[in-house]
Amino acid sequence: MSVTASPRARLAGLDGLRALAAIAVLTYHVAEWSGFSFAGPFASVLWELKGGVAVFFVISGTVLYLPYARAIRDQDALPDWRRYARRRVVRIVPAYWLALTACALGPFSAGVLGPGLWRYYGLSQIYSSDTLLRGLGGAWSLCVEVSFYAVLPVLALIAACLARRAGPRLAPRAQVVLVGAMAVVSIALRWIVAGSLIAPAQGHGLSLTVALPGFLDWFAIGMGLAVFAAQCEAGRACCRPLAALSCRPGACVVLGLLAFIAGVPAQQADMFLPWYGLLTHLALGVGSAFLVLAAIGPPRTRQSRSWAPRLNGRSLTWLGTISYGIYLWNRLVLQLIHRQPEPRGLLGTIVIWLIVMGATIALAAVSWYLVERPLQRALRASENRVRGGGRSPILDAGVQSVTERLNSPGVAVDHLA
Repeated sequence: MSVTASPRARLAGLDGLRALAAIAVLTYHVAEWSGFSFAGPFASVLWELKGGVAVFFVISGTVLYLPYARAIRDQDALPDWRRYARRRVVRIVPAYWLALTACALGPFSAGVLGPGLWRYYGLSQIYSSDTLLRGLGGAWSLCVEVSFYAVLPVLALIAACLARRAGPRLAPRAQVVLVGAMAVVSIALRWIVAGSLIAPAQGHGLSLTVALPGFLDWFAIGMGLAVFAAQCEAGRACCRPLAALSCRPGACVVLGLLAFIAGVPAQQADMFLPWYGLLTHLALGVGSAFLVLAAIGPPRTRQSRSWAPRLNGRSLTWLGTISYGIYLWNRLVLQLIHRQPEPRGLLGTIVIWLIVMGATIALAAVSWYLVERPLQRALRASENRVRGGGRSPILDAGVQSVTERLNSPGVAVDHLA
């Protein structure tokens, strides 16, 4: 069975999914600050909202590996790693440095200005227990993302070599074997560190559980979905059960939510996400895979009401576009409102959520329009001049969806928590 669809149709919902994941993480932060994540009948459900990070990691694996999967499929040269690296740096570093500087100079006592300064600005604070949870709140996941960015061209080169040796017909299988091996190694490391399926990994194997090795399986899931999407775009036969499921986004969403719920009983408490037990970690990864599959899968017919087009609505697309800023600024806004956690009732928590949501979106929009988008446009203009002035109309668009940007080969877009 093969499923054909244009890249635009197949990836229509990733912006909206990214927006929902960002809102989920923001909601967890508010619930944590207000005491709602520690007690009450909904506590364990609120804990699971931090699983939005898993959704971001799976999306990153899908979006960033897709240009490589297309090149391998078409037996073309892989995207230039220098261009890829420039785009990653411009996309991530300036906005992060701006928020980090605000954190360092503002009334937050984040400990940025000191001996560990180079770690925070160099996105390496996760490799020391002294700086792991300090600095810009939530930046640990950005450190993991950046480390994945660094190794992805190497992984793609290995995948291309394996695919070349396997031949065109078996090239997709060769890539899936590679990403499957990556996932198995990551899961095995977590098993070794924790010693059981449900025991938390807290206090053991810091560099393995908090850094890229502990999350490589989530990125590998996304890379596998990228291989699937690349094959479906070309109308080539691919995994029949997965292809059939991708045509039913509603079923994908239900399975994804069920997987997230399945991880709740295995949770020991509301703890740092990298220290979750293996069963909950796997549940978050599988659930995220189903949600991303729902977003990239084509509707069965043009008239069908697919979940992906709903996610591609104008409001959610815009929120997905500025979601990096939401990730960077939401904890700072929360701390600015209340320096320390303070127990609140339901009504008070909702009020705080509305204030934090509104202020964070405003700051994220400022970051996007005044920092992120201008620098990205300047880089693309510079690249176009180097190539001789050939401009793509896609690159001239203002607020672009993830789908539009992916129609330009080699363009990679982040999805961050």
